[in-house]
Amino acid sequence: ALCGPDHPAELCITVPESNSLGLALMGGGDLRAAFQAAREGGADTVIVLENDLYRRADAATVEQFLSAAKHLVVLDCLESATTQKAEVVLPAGTFAESEGTLVSSEGRAQRFYSALACSEGVQESWRWLRDIGVAAGNSAAAAWRNLDALSAALAAALPLFKPITEIAPPAGFRIAGQKIPRAPHRYSGRTAMHANIEVSEPKPPDDPDSPLAFSMEGYSGQPPPALIPFFWAPGWNSIQSLNKFQAEVGGELRGGAPGKRLIEPRGRQKAEYFSAVPGPFQARDGRWLMIPIHHIFGSEELSARSGGIAELSPTPYVALNPRDVEKLNLEGGAEVEITVCGVRRKLPFKPWTSLPVGIAGVPAGLAGLPGLTLPAWAKLAAAARSPS
Repeated sequence: ALCGPDHPAELCITVPESNSLGLALMGGGDLRAAFQAAREGGADTVIVLENDLYRRADAATVEQFLSAAKHLVVLDCLESATTQKAEVVLPAGTFAESEGTLVSSEGRAQRFYSALACSEGVQESWRWLRDIGVAAGNSAAAAWRNLDALSAALAAALPLFKPITEIAPPAGFRIAGQKIPRAPHRYSGRTAMHANIEVSEPKPPDDPDSPLAFSMEGYSGQPPPALIPFFWAPGWNSIQSLNKFQAEVGGELRGGAPGKRLIEPRGRQKAEYFSAVPGPFQARDGRWLMIPIHHIFGSEELSARSGGIAELSPTPYVALNPRDVEKLNLEGGAEVEITVCGVRRKLPFKPWTSLPVGIAGVPAGLAGLPGLTLPAWAKLAAAARSPS
């Protein structure tokens, strides 16, 4: 109904996390397949890569999975319920200390670079996996000297990813024999950062994976689009300097958009995404369809670790249509007992007029509600009041 010759309707499909699409393109099994493999004795060692399994499934299922494995190795930058169960924990660099490739919801592979070097004893997850492979006698892993070599190995194993070897200049790229500085020329006072330890300025750390330098020194001209560390131009305020880097105001960057699409559109075709319209939602007697409610503060795993963000996060609750509130005979201050995904919780309720009858919602990602795979059907009942 919204689509017409002069006003085409467009559909944007988003993914839940930054590299969900890239992981899906790689293929492989899901978490349920891993659980089944452990139950059937198909794996005696579990390696968890930057994930808290207790956020992905209910605690009982995760406990059963981990107890079936003889060894648990976790690579992560944060402590979690999963790291507490691990036999070995390897400290991985954060997103700010790592370099690699992400696939956007557009299907565009784009290179990202570290903002700072890893501290001593910490390295990127792929380097830990390389070291594990070498220790296990995998000669192919020994060739992963830098990110370029790793990307080439990925492209050879999965040809779909061949374009990632061309999305940014290689690590040896230089302009006039110089690397591109990560820091602006105004980054003065860097000597004072470590003056309490040593007066002389230490040598900046090396970056073998990119043409960028952990310094304010280097080539000061305009670099290729994929290597632009910041936007700055004389006489321009803040992000307005972006105009000086574009072919035209509001257009693409000079040199083209960074990255390459792994999924190309089929061309101009008649849109058919609305041809198979599902029927209207049908409420079930004695059951509610539980859906996740995403909050700006609290639902995202990393930011929720910040004290300031945590203070703004909601406490766990269950949202219900006012008619469902009446159906359950709920009054102010009452709690709802929910049973969903094998988990039973007592939560306060909130009336939400925007939720249809028969649908309930709980905040996504909160520490008090881990491991819920939603949407899922749930049972709800008024919780018994505690004797005063």
